[in-house]
Amino acid sequence: MEECQVQVVDAQKENADKLFPYVIRCLQKFSNQEKKIIAISGGSGVGKTGMAWLLKQRLEYQRIPAIIISGDYYPHRVPFYNDAERLRIFRLAGLKGLLEEGIYNADVRDELKDLQIKNQDADEKMINKYSWLEIYQKKGDKALEEYLGTEKELLFSEVSSVLSAFKNKTPMLMVRQMGREVHDVWYEQVDVSKKQVLILEWTHANSDLLKGIDVSIVLKSTPEQTLENRKTRNRDKEIESPFVARVLRIEQEKIDATLQKADLIQDMQGNILSKED
Repeated sequence: MEECQVQVVDAQKENADKLFPYVIRCLQKFSNQEKKIIAISGGSGVGKTGMAWLLKQRLEYQRIPAIIISGDYYPHRVPFYNDAERLRIFRLAGLKGLLEEGIYNADVRDELKDLQIKNQDADEKMINKYSWLEIYQKKGDKALEEYLGTEKELLFSEVSSVLSAFKNKTPMLMVRQMGREVHDVWYEQVDVSKKQVLILEWTHANSDLLKGIDVSIVLKSTPEQTLENRKTRNRDKEIESPFVARVLRIEQEKIDATLQKADLIQDMQGNILSKED
């Protein structure tokens, strides 16, 4: 797997400079002979990839060879189909919720179909016009919460196995790669025999479902900041859709729920936060 550089802005470099001394302090708790794993997590668009490369660069300046692995390559489905599955789950649960509450009728059917065609069924503002939509969205949210960032969506056990192999000093790792199409999933053999640190960058790298992390770093942002970052990078064609905003909010809530287990938390201004903060 050939490593490539990523573009970073000056603010990210400054944040990395502030964070790096804390990272070194955490690593000093381990012996030089141990292989260490750093996890960098946070909302999609918060700058995990850039931070991973900046920390790798700084580690190697200290003669600590490192490698980066992305957890983004470990969902059950490629992005195109995973996006579709998220939407299917939301809409099906919302529809069932309307049926359970006994408020589904021909008028609701036609109104809902129109909203779905226009991708407005996840828009909270539309509740003012369609009162039944609140139940639809609440039921959809609950189903999304049971899917996003769970083993139903992501291959946590496979990522944990890769981390375990690295810590057990396996010289060659089979690392998953992925594009956006269903045929774009493959594995590459990576020589890690001389690497002392593995950096895992992933939205869900601080999850309780992941095993083997030595130093957990969370980059803290709000869903609004995340959305703005993704707009800047043109990450999604549907970036401004109400449904994407809903997904980002739920993911951020899950990230926030596990902050207490993080070793280091940094906000987008570069401040190192206490867990109480």
